[in-house]
Amino acid sequence: MKGAGSLTQPVKSNRRIKTTTPSKQTEAPKIIVIKDNKEPNFYKCCSCGTAYEKLDGNFPASQSELYAGLDYHLPICRKCLDILFEHYTVSYGGDEDKAIRRICEMFDIYFNQSLLNASRKITKNRSRIHVYISRANLVQYKGKTYDTTLDEEKSDVIESIEQLEQLKNEGIATTSIASAERWGIGIFSDEDYKILNDHYKMLKKTNPNCDSNQEIFIKSLCHLNLLQMKALKEKDTKGYIDANSEYAKTFKQAGLKTVQEIDNSSEETLGVTLATISQYTPEEYYKNKDLYKDYNGLGEYFERFVLRPLKNLMTGSKDRDCEYCVKDDSAINEFDGDLDE
Repeated sequence: MKGAGSLTQPVKSNRRIKTTTPSKQTEAPKIIVIKDNKEPNFYKCCSCGTAYEKLDGNFPASQSELYAGLDYHLPICRKCLDILFEHYTVSYGGDEDKAIRRICEMFDIYFNQSLLNASRKITKNRSRIHVYISRANLVQYKGKTYDTTLDEEKSDVIESIEQLEQLKNEGIATTSIASAERWGIGIFSDEDYKILNDHYKMLKKTNPNCDSNQEIFIKSLCHLNLLQMKALKEKDTKGYIDANSEYAKTFKQAGLKTVQEIDNSSEETLGVTLATISQYTPEEYYKNKDLYKDYNGLGEYFERFVLRPLKNLMTGSKDRDCEYCVKDDSAINEFDGDLDE
């Protein structure tokens, strides 16, 4: 028995079901050709449906071939684009940068960090999203879309160890596997790794005796230095000032030095060396006092051959050394007198 939904089974209903034959289903859609090639009298916004007489001034320009039929203009009007930008800014917790990237992704607009930084310098009466799009349509960005952004990001960032090994075999990348594992994968490009490693070597050279805590600070300083370099490259004044300020705070907190440490302990006396050690690890904080026990007898030596002679010189005392003691003349005279008797 055939099901109730079959086309050959009559359906009892007041509604008429329109069926199509297989030949009609495969027919190509009809294309209406306007013979006089006249443009339409109005252009509707895809969001609000408002009709406008012209594209320029009402719809933002675009570089994408998706909108070639609209004479390279976005299908959304400027007012609705402002509303959309505010919506995504709120959705991303007030982060306008993420809101701009989301809109670029939606409408196939080229996204670039330098363009993002340039769009911050705007007046209060002008929306940032419109400033960004207008700059993205400059001559130097002609033909660039969001696909260009994806290609640039994919080609720069090293996503895996396998990709790094392949790039090294092709002679494109010079980063070592150890460097990639130290700084992380999927964040930095080959050029970024070089900047990180160069600054890391400089800090380690000037601070060879840093401890594990200072090592953490050194890595943070390398990240901040990379941000400084990128800000300079993109002429991002605010980004450079922020990164530089944070670098100074981190450097001071880490207690690092800007000049190379030189080990002069072999040229210094033992007392000076011990005093230097005591500045960083005071003896009184050690529970086991035997750690600072005078195994070589330096204290006794100092007392016998430095303090004792000084005391005799300054006070007129006649203290003798406990080991190398010579009897005075009075004792000898008394002994000689006894013999005469």
